[in-house]
Amino acid sequence: MTFKQKVTLLPVVATIFLLAILLLSVVVGRDASRLSTRIVEGYTPALASIRSLDSMASSLKWNLWDACQSRDATRVAQLQELAKDFEEELARGENNPVMEDSRLQSLRESFEAFWTQGQLALELAVRQEPGAQAAFAQALERYGTLQLLLRGSGEWAQAGLEQSFGDMRMLQRWRQQWVITLVVMCIFALGVLSSWLVQGVVGPLTRLTQVTTRIATEGDLTQRIDVDSRDELGQLARGIEALVARLRTVPVTLQGTVDELTQAAGRLTEASQRQLAFLSHQSRSLSEAGSTISEIAQTSNLAASRAEMVLRVAAQADAFSMSGRNSIESSAQGLQKLRARVETLMRSVAHLSEQAARAGEIIGSVRDLADQSNVLALNASIEAARAGEEGRGFAVVAREMRALSGQSVQSTQRIGKILLEINHAIRRAVSVAEQDSQQMEAGITQVLTSADRLREITTVVHESSQAAKQIVASVTQQNTGIAQMTEVMTTLSQMMGDVVESTMNAEEAVVQVNTSLERLKQVAASFRV
Repeated sequence: MTFKQKVTLLPVVATIFLLAILLLSVVVGRDASRLSTRIVEGYTPALASIRSLDSMASSLKWNLWDACQSRDATRVAQLQELAKDFEEELARGENNPVMEDSRLQSLRESFEAFWTQGQLALELAVRQEPGAQAAFAQALERYGTLQLLLRGSGEWAQAGLEQSFGDMRMLQRWRQQWVITLVVMCIFALGVLSSWLVQGVVGPLTRLTQVTTRIATEGDLTQRIDVDSRDELGQLARGIEALVARLRTVPVTLQGTVDELTQAAGRLTEASQRQLAFLSHQSRSLSEAGSTISEIAQTSNLAASRAEMVLRVAAQADAFSMSGRNSIESSAQGLQKLRARVETLMRSVAHLSEQAARAGEIIGSVRDLADQSNVLALNASIEAARAGEEGRGFAVVAREMRALSGQSVQSTQRIGKILLEINHAIRRAVSVAEQDSQQMEAGITQVLTSADRLREITTVVHESSQAAKQIVASVTQQNTGIAQMTEVMTTLSQMMGDVVESTMNAEEAVVQVNTSLERLKQVAASFRV
């Protein structure tokens, strides 16, 4: 039986009993109307008519007696008028529904016998003939018979009236008893049906309310709904049971995803820390390279001064040739060291480029995890929307997850952009370093050539002067290259500082991701499955 049929069962039963009471009232009302008609239109008018006939017969007898005693013929018309009224009253009795025709006929015959004998006695008395007394005595006998018939008719009408009233009272008692019986039966049936409905409807609803309340307030998804009903309540209970079963999988899946994201964030933190340490080391190396280049610049300036001195003091060229050669050789050694340091710097920058590429791969993995979290949060939002009011709390969790995953995607995009800029900067630095290295190689070659020429100064002063000029030109060019190298190293140091700052920002973003994951863990732990 469906829930709608159960609910409509009570008014249907009540309607059936009301219809039964109404039908009983109609039947009893019809019988009561019939009895009332018999009383109002039958026995009551009949009794009144009989009493009126008795009064008329008595009046007619006494008037007839007075007329006989007074021998007054003038009273015949009055007596005839009374007799006519009596007959008219009898005629009206024919319209009475309860008056029997035989009774009316007996009364009519008895009255006619009495009236005929009375008229005879009055005529004899008026003519003063003998036999008037005997005729009046016979009239009195006829009157006695009429009186007995009228008394009997009155008793019959009275008995019929009392019987009708008794039948009506009995009918009313019978109606009252049946109405009380039907009302009691209706109350009993409604009580039984109400108890049955309470057990079949209120009980399951109470259980469903308890389960949904505990899920909404305590997050207890271990609840079981034990409702054996086959109606709409049973379908609702089974639907809620299926919803709870699906909700149980959401915290478990969310917990697993949060754990995976936590591990990935931990690995990203470690990678960021290693990258930060490496970049700090590279920054220190660049600082040392800058110091070395400054020293080379000072040495180059000193070599230029000495070359100018060679030009100014040609006579002292032979004396200072050894010193110049030593200076050139020292410059060559310094340039060799600078070349070695530049090569080391280039390898470090290449390694930095590789680490930046790896960091980009890690950021890509974090972005993929954030996208998966976003998809999972979207699915959770869909499931919460399907759950309706019961899933409102979980919808809040899903929105929070989507917001966190969106923040993670934005953070990874910013970090990826920063890493891409770092990679481009490193590539530019490598290109500049390669160009400077080529220039430095050329400078080293020139310095070595100058040294060879300086060795020949002792034999050819003229050639020594020419060699000194070449040395001045080479040293000037070297100073220009060293200045450019110094500028490049300064720019590279600034860019390295920016890379270190970006890496620190990435580490802070990872810390924020860890904080968000802890909040997700707390949300997932609030559900019991």
